[in-house]
Amino acid sequence: MIMKNKAGDYYTQSRLEMLPLVPAEARRILEVGCGSGVFLRSLERDDRELWGMDINAEMAEPAREVCHRLLIGDAMQLLGELPDGYFDCIVFNDVLEHLAWPGKLLRKIRGKLGAGGCIVASIPNIRYIGVLVTGLLWHKDFCYTPEGGVLDDTHLRFFTRRSMRRLIEQSGYEVCSCQGIRPCKSWKEKLFIALSLGVLSDARYKCFAWTARLSANPSKGPEYL
Repeated sequence: MIMKNKAGDYYTQSRLEMLPLVPAEARRILEVGCGSGVFLRSLERDDRELWGMDINAEMAEPAREVCHRLLIGDAMQLLGELPDGYFDCIVFNDVLEHLAWPGKLLRKIRGKLGAGGCIVASIPNIRYIGVLVTGLLWHKDFCYTPEGGVLDDTHLRFFTRRSMRRLIEQSGYEVCSCQGIRPCKSWKEKLFIALSLGVLSDARYKCFAWTARLSANPSKGPEYL
């Protein structure tokens, strides 16, 4: 995982729209890329054990207040410190796009889920209307930004809704749900999507949120995922 230093609010987003995706019955929860621990704090309950993992030691320091255990470093290199078959839910809030090999991490971390365990993931959508039409078609440009978003300058991978599903399924999971989040607000963009007669229905959302469980018959995807 490669990350630059970002403004403080980059690591303190609440991501409340992702809360309903975490199963209410989940007791042992790991968030990969936990930042300052804001999302984990919203999951606090007396019967829960919360783990956090992040590559930025300074920004993740506040997460120690909420985490039963906080791991600092590259996610792939920290897998050996996670107990096998332990977690009920592993969360990736806008993390997988920062990895050179997201499929490799998803495959390796499968063994850390307990029976019936699930992953929850938010992944940016490269077909978002602001990128696809406003950027590429109208301005003929593809500009990275340091402020976050679909074209954040630390993103190494880009996904559409279809390729997100393929990544998850070929990493050994069965998709349980998918929903668009962070919809566009501009009336012009909404009108353009409406006029596309459904072709751009997925372009309304900046991200898609997924839940997936271990597949009973996992298929091995290509190594480049």
